[in-house]
Amino acid sequence: MAFRVLDGKRFASGSAQERAEFCEALVDGFSQQGLVKLVNHGISDGDIEQAFQWSKRLFQLPGSAKEAIRHPPQANPNRGWTCPGQEKSWAITDFEKGTTDAAAKRFDLKESFDMGAPDDALYANMWPTEHELPGIRDFLERFYEACQEVHLRILEALEQGLRGRGIEVDLVGRCRENVSELRLNYYPPVQVADVRSGKLTRISEHTDFGTVTLLLQDTVGGLEVEQQDQPGQYISVEADSKTEMLVNIGDSLQRLTNDVLTSVSHRVTVPRAEQTRESGELQARYSLAYFAKFSRDVSLRPLAAFVDAQRPPKYPDMTAYEWNQVKLQRIYG
Repeated sequence: MAFRVLDGKRFASGSAQERAEFCEALVDGFSQQGLVKLVNHGISDGDIEQAFQWSKRLFQLPGSAKEAIRHPPQANPNRGWTCPGQEKSWAITDFEKGTTDAAAKRFDLKESFDMGAPDDALYANMWPTEHELPGIRDFLERFYEACQEVHLRILEALEQGLRGRGIEVDLVGRCRENVSELRLNYYPPVQVADVRSGKLTRISEHTDFGTVTLLLQDTVGGLEVEQQDQPGQYISVEADSKTEMLVNIGDSLQRLTNDVLTSVSHRVTVPRAEQTRESGELQARYSLAYFAKFSRDVSLRPLAAFVDAQRPPKYPDMTAYEWNQVKLQRIYG
């Protein structure tokens, strides 16, 4: 299945007609497939390449250096280095559908590193020392801000696209405080037979918590997303290059729009090109994910614009932070 590929320049610097067409295509992509591919998004190829290089260097640090910035056993603060198996993504598989199967436990064979806003008063970031990785903090803090700029442009375009359909919403205004998270992911080499056994995977099926996720991935493959019109059916999403950005809907927008836009379930498994293999090793895989979020105190109760007699509100009044904690506690529970 082909996914819409949108050119960010058409919104950032295009004509009024080009902007309108971009916004309409964005709403179509989100409502029909839960995601779009975005090129010319505003983050330079050079910065993306640097981000991947910093990621590799971080995960290549000695174990003692990574242990010094290790994510705590509990859910908070959601910062620092997470070791393989520490997260339990299976615990939120189909959680929104109320069908999570605790018997389907699978080991997530991946490492990750999480950071938030440099000035977040609630949760401080954890960094390798300047001696170990000089310059990583400065670079990733700037990269984080660049991702937030893309996030806000996407929300602005989404507002305009919905307005074109007679729906007035304020999404950008719900991001007064930036509490989004940037995650670096490393999936070590793994035997195909071990993945096919069902006991481990690279990451289990899950949806993301926030507004949208901005994903940059290498070209190794393995990412699959659930088809919106065929629950349980997953299809491959390959990257043509590391600079192509995948933007998918998260739970917060699903709740706010009362399921008009739905969060897309996804997983990382055996790449499409390797599907016929029964043995051998899958090569290492890297990705960068910006989990964009509303401010912590924003209510996720469905907005009036998405509620009527035929579509009553499906979700209770809960803040974005409270929902984030519900799922985070399950992952680290």
